[in-house]
Amino acid sequence: MDWVYNVPIKFFQYDLNDFRNRLSEYNDSNALLIASKRLIKNFEIDTGGFQLIDESLANPDVKLIERILNDIEKPDLIIAIGGGSSIDLGKAISAMYKYKDKNVLDLLKSKKYLENTDSIDLIAVPTTAGTGSECTKWATVWDFNEYQKYSVDADFLYPDESWLVADLTATMSEKMTLETGFDALAHAMESYWSVPSNSFTRVLARDAIRIIHRYLPMALDDLDNREYRKQMLMGSFFAGLAFSNTRTTACHSISYPLTMMYGISHGAAAALTLCEVMRRNWDYIKEKELFLDAFDADSPEDIQIWFDELSNGSLKLSNFSIERDDIPNIVKLATTGGRMDNNPVMFSEDEIEDILNSVF
Repeated sequence: MDWVYNVPIKFFQYDLNDFRNRLSEYNDSNALLIASKRLIKNFEIDTGGFQLIDESLANPDVKLIERILNDIEKPDLIIAIGGGSSIDLGKAISAMYKYKDKNVLDLLKSKKYLENTDSIDLIAVPTTAGTGSECTKWATVWDFNEYQKYSVDADFLYPDESWLVADLTATMSEKMTLETGFDALAHAMESYWSVPSNSFTRVLARDAIRIIHRYLPMALDDLDNREYRKQMLMGSFFAGLAFSNTRTTACHSISYPLTMMYGISHGAAAALTLCEVMRRNWDYIKEKELFLDAFDADSPEDIQIWFDELSNGSLKLSNFSIERDDIPNIVKLATTGGRMDNNPVMFSEDEIEDILNSVF
């Protein structure tokens, strides 16, 4: 068997009016709506009839999830509108509401939630073009007290539906557009060279790379252009479809302590080591010419130049208040299971330290 592929989600592409109309169908259905106050105001979203979580979310952590589980009544449906953090929160609620009387950290460590036969249906609506959470069956939960990252991961956490609405990505700033675009590229590139990569996921990954390579610079130059936003959402979507079946690799594994310890945004943290890891993986990457062609590149060095130019050289650890003496402490937390061991090359701690010094 060359490959098997599974994403049991219904995807819908809507314009803003169709999105509002579709959302209104659930106004009186005992649904929980996750959407920030800013999002609700900017897009005139009718929240009547919903239980509402309208906080601005970034990297949902154990304490936030415990508080929300205790604050809400059990819904029949969760509609999560936002970036990856909002959708991840929806997944965490779906997985763990049944066990709301339990300690969330214990649930994450024991994976007791995998026994849940009463999960809550989820509709995911991304407002960034980067996380791919609308395509996957997992969510990230952080424990900032202990500098730990956990994954809530179960087949029942695939969204039942995902709505792709390019207009909802239009309010992203230049910085967020760049960082979420880099996150999507990390998903595509890491999926491409991951251990489970196959001929089908590589097609999806190349399509994602090709679209993002073309349209990310254009979107950064013209933030109000709806066509560029639509194309970036499609690029992120294809990247999500690719890594939904392969997961990510060393770059994401190394990124987690950078986010936990230094507050570096997820997209930037994942992109910091992309080119360095790519070089070290190069001999194991399949269909190299097609990979390069997706970047319109002749060599890995051309890809590095493109990243440097687009980021204005910002993808360096030294730009994030990190000292060289901090690197050994980062390395200790940089080998996340299911990510680092998904890389075609197994990196020792000394090699991870060398990677980080190379991007200092």
